[in-house]
Amino acid sequence: MVHPDYQFAVTARVAVRVPVHANGDLVSAGSRIVERTDAVDQVTEATVRGLEPGLNDTTVTLDVRFVAVGERGEDLAVLRRAVDDEVGVSVETMAAVDEDADSESSTPLEETALTRERPTASPQV
Repeated sequence: MVHPDYQFAVTARVAVRVPVHANGDLVSAGSRIVERTDAVDQVTEATVRGLEPGLNDTTVTLDVRFVAVGERGEDLAVLRRAVDDEVGVSVETMAAVDEDADSESSTPLEETALTRERPTASPQV
């Protein structure tokens, strides 16, 4: 259960499946999909890091910064599970952002990384 009494900034790299007929561009459509998560208040920044076209959707890898909501003291693992459980979203990395640091030199407080094996295409002979 998400408790919206505490907000904190988070950066993450996520892979988002954007349907072919989604409204807007890939960044705005991907951001809206991430924002569907109860634990995410709003995506404030999003940058495309990769594209994988598919038959019915395009998987967009985004570096996002968003405002998360939850209980004070809630750890990143809980937030990561909430975002990762959203249909069409896979979290690759996630880190809380120190809001007291100035925006140019903000450093992550804690980072959790998901290492996943991605298949590599072998050349056809």
